[in-house]
Amino acid sequence: MNRRSTPGAGQWLTVSLLVVAAVFLLIKLFQYATVRSNYPTGLTVGGVDVGGLSREQASELLTNQFIEAPLVIYHGEERFEMAPSQTKFQLDLPTMLSAADFERSQQDFWAGFWGFLWGRPVEVNPVPIAATHDREALRDVLLDISALMDTPSQPPQPVPQSYSFQYGQAGTRTDVEASFANIESALYRPTGREAHLVIRPGELTPPERNLLVRLLVNNLQDFEQLHGGVASLFIMDLETGKEIVINEKAPMSGMDMLKVPIVLELYRMLEQPPTLTQQGYISGTLTATEDNTAANEILKLISGQDDPYLGAQQVTDSMRRLGLKNTFITVPYDTEPRAGSAKLETEANTAEDVRTLPTPYIQTTAEDMGTLLSLIYYCAQGIGGAFTAVYEDAITPEECQSILAFMSQNNIGTLIEEGVPPDVPVAHRHGWLADTHGDAGIVFSPGGDYVIVQMLYKPTWLEWEVSSPLLANLSRATYNFFNFDEPYLGNIPTN
Repeated sequence: MNRRSTPGAGQWLTVSLLVVAAVFLLIKLFQYATVRSNYPTGLTVGGVDVGGLSREQASELLTNQFIEAPLVIYHGEERFEMAPSQTKFQLDLPTMLSAADFERSQQDFWAGFWGFLWGRPVEVNPVPIAATHDREALRDVLLDISALMDTPSQPPQPVPQSYSFQYGQAGTRTDVEASFANIESALYRPTGREAHLVIRPGELTPPERNLLVRLLVNNLQDFEQLHGGVASLFIMDLETGKEIVINEKAPMSGMDMLKVPIVLELYRMLEQPPTLTQQGYISGTLTATEDNTAANEILKLISGQDDPYLGAQQVTDSMRRLGLKNTFITVPYDTEPRAGSAKLETEANTAEDVRTLPTPYIQTTAEDMGTLLSLIYYCAQGIGGAFTAVYEDAITPEECQSILAFMSQNNIGTLIEEGVPPDVPVAHRHGWLADTHGDAGIVFSPGGDYVIVQMLYKPTWLEWEVSSPLLANLSRATYNFFNFDEPYLGNIPTN
């Protein structure tokens, strides 16, 4: 048998496959050696894939992604583009690329070649972004957008027809501090560089005092222009002590309002709780009655003898000690002055522009009466204030509470009372003469307690049909100011 000396087909096939494999491996080895000088496949820097890129190419790509690409900021539906440079955003390329170089140098040659050959790159650690920005510069950008897009809240407005106040509009405001997290996160992302500003609704604020003043003044001006009269008003927020005053120093006839300091002086003089008879006098003095006997009897008790004139003088002196120097009573009710009695002059009734003709012997001002009521209120709350300073412990909180309790029984259904809901307590004392009508009281409303003293004067004769609805509406406007969320409209039409 002869041995064949030439290779067979199988051998040729095997050799061919080996040669092809060797050539393939040599080519791949050459390719891998070529790309190994670049960053390894799968390496990310700041979230950007730089695998297979040179240092220069990676630097250019990172610059494009983070520096040149704008950031999109939304204010609601409105779109704004912001260049990162506006925030002084800077990439620390040397730090990031040095970390990338380290990852490349750590890769084993043959392990890397095997991964390259099979398309399964060796796992490498991602390089985090290294960058900085100026938050204050970013704040300026956000404030510019805010100034352009935010809508201011519209304040409440008075509704003259109903003596109330309508809600304003809340508007919008950009919460810059709360927006930083979204904006800065987008700034440091290579893709999806969009962020939404945090938009807050503006606050609905209660009406400011000037709105109430405007509503009151408009009504009082109509009265003065149509009737040639004089209006005087004093309002005090008993929580804050803030006042609203209109012609508050005008001298006015004291009328039955002066019965409040008369009762106060009686309590100051008493060393024991009032007797049943004295309580009857107090009730008759502070509640609706046309009989002035009770008040004159109290003046006698104050004097310590059967001399109501002396009692009146003591009431006047007591008011002056409290600083209420425009308030005085020199004669008992329904009586004439004694011979030789001089008319008292005050800062109010000697002013140059006095247009009222107050009764010469019983006078006050809206300011004095309002201040006195506030002192009684605070005394009842256990806050002595001026009473403690002037009277020491002669007036107690319990006595002040009694005064307010008696005044709360003065139910007439009109004036201050007509302007507030029927279930809201009102401690007040009203009064009227031919030319002067008024009411002074404390309203204990859900939205806050307040003093309101309102007085109208018209030469010769003041018609009830003029004064009554006007004083009720002034009271209603004041109540609705303090109770903005739940106004009292009463029988006033709203359109």
